[in-house]
Amino acid sequence: MAAIETIPYGATDVEPKTRYSKWRVLMFLLLLGTSYMFNAMDRQVFPALLGSIRSAYGLTLPQGGLVSTIFTINVAIFAALSGWFMAKFGRRHVLLGGLIAYSFFTLATPFASGFVSLTVLRALTGFGEALQVGAVFACIGGYFGANRGAAMGAMQTFFGLGAFLGPVLGTRLEAWANGWEISFYVYGAAGIVMALIAAATLPRDFTEAGEVVRVARTASADEPSIWCRNVVLGSISFGLVGLTFFSYTALYASYLHGALKFSSVDAGSALGMYGIGAMCGVIGGWIGDRTGHRSIVVALLILGSAGYLLFHGFTSFWLHLAMSFVFGLMVSGFLFARFMSVVQRSCAPSKIGQCGAVALAAFYLPGPFAGYLFGELVGKVGWSSASLFMVVVPPIVGALLMSFVNYSKVRQH
Repeated sequence: MAAIETIPYGATDVEPKTRYSKWRVLMFLLLLGTSYMFNAMDRQVFPALLGSIRSAYGLTLPQGGLVSTIFTINVAIFAALSGWFMAKFGRRHVLLGGLIAYSFFTLATPFASGFVSLTVLRALTGFGEALQVGAVFACIGGYFGANRGAAMGAMQTFFGLGAFLGPVLGTRLEAWANGWEISFYVYGAAGIVMALIAAATLPRDFTEAGEVVRVARTASADEPSIWCRNVVLGSISFGLVGLTFFSYTALYASYLHGALKFSSVDAGSALGMYGIGAMCGVIGGWIGDRTGHRSIVVALLILGSAGYLLFHGFTSFWLHLAMSFVFGLMVSGFLFARFMSVVQRSCAPSKIGQCGAVALAAFYLPGPFAGYLFGELVGKVGWSSASLFMVVVPPIVGALLMSFVNYSKVRQH
């Protein structure tokens, strides 16, 4: 049983039972980061190849948008349940099981017989992705404790690398093999091999670290609840960012290929630049620490402006590379961490887990509907007007909501 020591209010710490050398820890981080990279590659390759997949299965644009983001419904559900799975089976088993699960369903995607089976297979990848991501960050938090920030920043860099490589390599594999299926075979098999390597090299003392735990005392009655104004406004605004993000990822490549007549490779490259922006999360975090939480409003306005330039008929390939980079920098490189920070610092320290779950659920819940609704609107009002509703306006509304946050109630330390 974990040893419990009461410490002053607001303080938390986790101490691993075994300490490893710097080089072994770096190897463990590389393994975790690579597994997280495959997660991002799987997410981003499908929308990059959506044009070919729609042709193969006879999908409408709304159906294609739905299938592109349907995985998020299981991410939202099982991210919330990942704590129970880890308590029941251990972080190591959940990490490996989640990695194998989403890799298997990725591998099985080309075997879908139609829209329904394709939707089911893509939804099931979200189950494995959620469990794997939850376990990755629990392993890092458990081992590094109060010094977890740099390690978590490294994981976001790996995610950005995967978001870049997924569509870029996927579209090139399609061109090489003259078939979209090859990318899913390669990515799925690579994920399973990664799981076998991790099973052989990741020790239990690293993945299950944190057996000596010191926890904060019980919250007092005057502490803010998880439903205080700041948490509610922050979560709703974060959900609007999710709506914009999943609309973009679902159909941006289809817009470039279908409306602007970009080649599949060029469309995949433009989508992949999102990942390069996400890889700059360390820079975004550094800027955020020095500009304060109010910089969220500015970032949301920049996000809306980038969304406008991406979907309003501009045909310059280099403009699309630049704006997709800015989009990734704003969402994954800046806003994701900033929103989580505001929400967690607006409630009692003992409630940051619940507040984080509320915010993450708000971000992922629009996912299953964003692509489908975007596609329906395109069919009715065209790309320009549809993108205003789905990509441009949501972050602007979010900026308005965040202007009502009481930043004096946001803890600074």
